[in-house]
Amino acid sequence: VQPVLEDLDPALEEAAQSLGGSDWTIFTKVILPLLTPALLAGLSLSFARSLGEFGAIIFIAGNQPMSTEITALLIFIRLEEYDYQAAAAIASVLLLAAFTMLAVTNWLQSRALRYTVKG
Repeated sequence: VQPVLEDLDPALEEAAQSLGGSDWTIFTKVILPLLTPALLAGLSLSFARSLGEFGAIIFIAGNQPMSTEITALLIFIRLEEYDYQAAAAIASVLLLAAFTMLAVTNWLQSRALRYTVKG
């Protein structure tokens, strides 16, 4: 998000302000549509990282059954128990959630890119 904010042309805000736009209107109609692709990319990266986080959660939250378990830990436990079908089922649900998130993010980014300033 920071590089997008740094590259944002101040003339866009000045033009919106000279046309009588309030600060809230300028933010919602000018700045936010330009930030949307960067925000979605950051959201996708943080979601992907959270899916893969394993060690830190075990050390911080502990490994309390039915309380602080995460999907990566559940898959690991099922593999240790030689329950490959359950591990594959959990991984499939996780994969479906990740693909759904990716598809929604791409769709939102394609909609947001229609409103970007080119040139």
